[in-house]
Formats: sequence, structure tokens, C-alpha cells
Amino acid sequence: MTMTFNKTLLTATMLTLGGFAAMSANAAPITSDQFDVLLKVDQTCTVVTGATADINLGTVAAGQAQLVGSEKTGTTTITTNCSVGSSAKITLQPVSTTSTNGTGNLKGSGDALGQNVAYKLTSVSSTGPAWGTTTPVTTAVADSYAVGIETIVYATVTDEADVIPGNYKDTVNVSVIF
Repeated sequence: MTMTFNKTLLTATMLTLGGFAAMSANAAPITSDQFDVLLKVDQTCTVVTGATADINLGTVAAGQAQLVGSEKTGTTTITTNCSVGSSAKITLQPVSTTSTNGTGNLKGSGDALGQNVAYKLTSVSSTGPAWGTTTPVTTAVADSYAVGIETIVYATVTDEADVIPGNYKDTVNVSVIF
């Protein structure tokens, strides 16, 4: 009978220990997981809208726009914002001529309607390289999108302005390629 009791006790002990082992394996499984946080940043360059001032060439006596000392040149600054490490190619196109080399005509209004005064757009200086759609200007490389890149445009009258006195104007379209 002691042998049967010991066998029964041993069997009960084994079942109990096996049950605890099974319970501890099921009660606290060790698992882990992970996930990624994703973001795609696209390259961009934009013109700061409304920041480009008009170029006012002032006033000149008729027929004297190209005389030494009265040459008519003015400037404006185009500001772009580009993603870090990017630069923009800026193209300019006068509406009056749709030229690709930056030459345009200031068109008369009122009594001067139908009259034109030729001008050119350049970079670097008033005698610098032509600036149009086939000759874009590349900006500096951006260090930060938040910091604008300023690029100067020069407009210079290229004829004598021997026309009917009045106000003359043209519009230049600005485009950015990156």
C-alpha cells in the first residue's frame, strides 16, 4: 500500500509540476513587434508670390533713352524658396513679344497707343547675359527652404525711345523649373 501511495503521490506531484510548467508557458508569453513611420519629401522650388516688385525705368526725354548718361536700366529681385540642396531655373518671358531671349516691347497707352519701346532682360548686370526662356538663370543652391534665394533681374531700354510721349508698359511672366 505504501508503494501505491508513493506512486499516487509521485503521479500527483508530476501532474502538478507539469500543470505549473504549462501554466507559466501560457500565462506570460514573450512577444514583440515593430512598425515604421514613413514620410516622403518631394523636391520643390517656388517663387515667392507678390514679392517681385515692378521695374520702374523712370522718365526720359523722347529720343534720348540711349544717350550716354541717360541709359535706362532698372532692377527687381525674384525670391525663390527651394528644398535643401536644390536650385531653381528661372525663365522670363515678356508678354509683348513672347520672345525666348528676354527681349520685349514697352507698349504705349492713351495717345501713345501703337507705339513701342524695345527693352531686354539680363542677369548679372545691364550688359550681362540675356535672360529668357531659352536662357534661364539658375539660382544658388538652397541651404534651407525657409530662407529665400534672391536673384536680380535687369531691364534695359535698347532703343532711343523716339516715340509719342506717354506711359509705356509690358508684363513679364516668371516661371520656375527645378
